[in-house]
Amino acid sequence: MEGPLSKWTNMVHGWQYRWFKIENDTLLYYTSREKMLKGQQRGQIRLTGAVVGIDGENNSLFTITVEGKTFHMQGRDLRERNQWVRILENSIRASSGYAKNVSVGTTPSQHFKQRTEEANEFLKTLVEKVKALEQLKSGERAVDEKKTIDSLIAASNNLTNNVKHAIIYLQMAQARLDPNMKTEKLMFTHPDLNEKPSSRETPGTVSDSTQTSTDKPISGIQHLDHLKPQRAESYASSDEEEFYDADEELIDLDNFESEKSGQESGDSNRTSDAAIMSSDEDGYDFGDSNEDFDEIYNNAEEHDIGNVQQDHGSVLMHLLSQVSVGMDLTKVTLPTFILERRSLLEMYADFFAHPDLFIATNGNDSAEKRMIAVVRYYLNSFYAARKSGVAKKPYNAILGETFRCRYSVPNSSLSGKKTESGPWPGSDEKQLTFIAEQVSHHPPISAFYAEMPSEGISFNAHIYTKSSFLGLSIGVASIGEGILTLHNYGDEQYTITFPSGYGRSIMSTPWFEFGGKVKVECEKTGYRADIEFLTKPFFGGKPHRIQGSICRDGAKKPVLTLRGEWNGTMYAKTQNGEEYVFVDVKAKPEVKKECVPVMQQGKRESRRLWRHVTAALLRNRIQTATTSKRFIEQRQRKEAKERLESGEKWTPLLFDTTDKDGEWMYKQKFGVRKAV
Repeated sequence: MEGPLSKWTNMVHGWQYRWFKIENDTLLYYTSREKMLKGQQRGQIRLTGAVVGIDGENNSLFTITVEGKTFHMQGRDLRERNQWVRILENSIRASSGYAKNVSVGTTPSQHFKQRTEEANEFLKTLVEKVKALEQLKSGERAVDEKKTIDSLIAASNNLTNNVKHAIIYLQMAQARLDPNMKTEKLMFTHPDLNEKPSSRETPGTVSDSTQTSTDKPISGIQHLDHLKPQRAESYASSDEEEFYDADEELIDLDNFESEKSGQESGDSNRTSDAAIMSSDEDGYDFGDSNEDFDEIYNNAEEHDIGNVQQDHGSVLMHLLSQVSVGMDLTKVTLPTFILERRSLLEMYADFFAHPDLFIATNGNDSAEKRMIAVVRYYLNSFYAARKSGVAKKPYNAILGETFRCRYSVPNSSLSGKKTESGPWPGSDEKQLTFIAEQVSHHPPISAFYAEMPSEGISFNAHIYTKSSFLGLSIGVASIGEGILTLHNYGDEQYTITFPSGYGRSIMSTPWFEFGGKVKVECEKTGYRADIEFLTKPFFGGKPHRIQGSICRDGAKKPVLTLRGEWNGTMYAKTQNGEEYVFVDVKAKPEVKKECVPVMQQGKRESRRLWRHVTAALLRNRIQTATTSKRFIEQRQRKEAKERLESGEKWTPLLFDTTDKDGEWMYKQKFGVRKAV
C-alpha cells in the first residue's frame, strides 16, 4: 500500500504530509509523491517487532512503536486510519513470524513446525553464548567487568526463557492444527534440552528460575500429552458463547509464569476440569482453609504489575499473536496476574465511599445549589474506586452474582429506626445501603442501587462494559447511565453517564486513566453539566485532567466552569471570575464499607464467591488463583448448558428491565416502597 499521511515531525513542530509505502518488513516514507516515484526517501521504519496503537479518543491518530521509538501518524479520517492499521498489522505479523496467513503450499502445521525449528536453532545459539560468557567470567577480571558479564548472563537467561516459552506456544499451536501429531515429538530438539523433568517439575510447567545454570541442561516442557485438539480461536465472538474473565481452555498461560513469592507444588494445585466440575465449591481444597477472608478483603492495597515486557514477556507475545487493533476483548484469553482483588460489583460500591457528599445533594432549596452538589459528589466518587492508579481489572462478575454493603455517615449518629426492606433490611435508616447484581452475561451488564431512606435519596444505575484492544492500550467503554433521585423534591432526577477507562503502556509498566465526555442533567430544573475527562496527549501534557461547565437552559453564560485533576484537586470558577477549590479528593479518607462476614454470605455473593481467587492473589499464588477462577467459570458453563437444554430462561433476582431500551431498575427501590 502507498499513500499520503500526516506525520508529526519535531523539526517543524507540527503535522506534515508524508507519502508512505511498504516494502517487505520496512515502511518507507517520502516528502512528496514525486520523490517517492524517484526513490528519494525521507526515512524508514522497521516493522519487525513493531506495535501499532490507536488513540481511542481521536479517530484519525495512530502510532507505530518499535525499538523504543514511537512514530505518530494521522490519517484523513477513521476509515483511512483503520485501513492503514490493518495493513500495517498484517505486515508486522508477517515480518515478526506470527502471521495468520502462511505461504502458498505450506500447511499451518508445517508453518509452525518450521518456526519451531528456527526457534530451536536460536535457542541452541543462546545456550552456547551463555556458556561462553560463563567461561569469560571465570578468568581474572576487574569488579566492573564481572558485574557487566553478570548482567549480560542474566539478560541472556531471561531471553532464553522467553524463547523456551515461544517454542512451547509453537508446539501447542502445531498440536491443535495437527491432531495426528504424536505428543512424544513435542519436545525441544536441542540434545541438551531433552532430559526427563526433575521431581519438582510437572508436565505443562516451566522451571520458575530465570537464572538457569549453563552447567546443566535447560529444563522445559518435555511432553505435552495433556493437550487435546481445541477450537482454532480463543476469542470467538458468537452470540452463543458466555462472557467470562478469560477462556483458558486452549492455553493456560499461568502454567508458564514464575511465582514471585515462594513456589507452589505442581501436584497440589493442579486438577482436571472433570474434577473441578464434579467438586462441591465448599468441599474443594484450595489450600486456604485457615485464611481469615474478612481480613484479606480489608487489605485493599494493590501492587503494580511491574514491567510486563520484562516479567511476563512470553504471555505478552501470546496475547499479541491473538489480537488486532480495535478488537473486542470480551472473549480474549487474559492472564490472571492482571486481576485486582475485587469483583466489578464491589468496585461500583466504592462510588459511594463518601456518603456525606452523596446526601449533601439533598436539603438545598436552590435548584442551582442542588445541581452543584450532585456534580461535586459525582466528581469525587471516581478516586475512591480507582485511587491506586494500578492498571488491573476487577473480576468480571458472573451471571447472578450479587454484592451488598452499607456505609455510615461520618460524624452522624444513627436514628435507631430499622429498614424492613431494600438493599439491606435491618439497617439503620440513616445508613447508606448498596446492592448490585450481574443481570446479563451477553452483553455483560451490571445493575446497582443505593439509597438512604432518612434523606429521601436513591441512585439506580446499569453499566455495560465493553473492552477493546488499542495496540499499546486497552480501552473499556462504560455504556449505560445512572439516575440520582431526590424524592423529597417531587422525585427530582439527575441522569448521569460514565467515562471510559484506559489501561496505558501495557507493554511496559501499565497505568490507568479515564477519558471521554460525560453529562449530568436534570430535565425538571433545566440544569446540565458537561464534563470531559482528558486523556494524556500524545505530545507532552498531563494525565488525569478534567474540564467542564454547569449551565442552565437558556442562560448565555455557565453557572460554573470546572478544571483540575479527577484524582487530585478540582477548581470551579463563577461567572464573576472567582475561582475556588471545588473538590479535593484526597482531603478526607473514604468511609469503610460494612459487609456480612464472608462465610455468612450467600454462595453467589461476590466476596464469598471469589474468596479463593482473592486469597491466592494476595499470597501471589497465581496458579491457585487461576484454578479457582476456572472452577467458577466452568460451573457457569455447565449451568448455562443445562438451561439451554431445558429451555429455561435466566431471570435476575433483584432488578427488572423497563420499557426504556436497556434500562434496569431495582425492584424494591425507595419510591416504589414509599408509594405502597
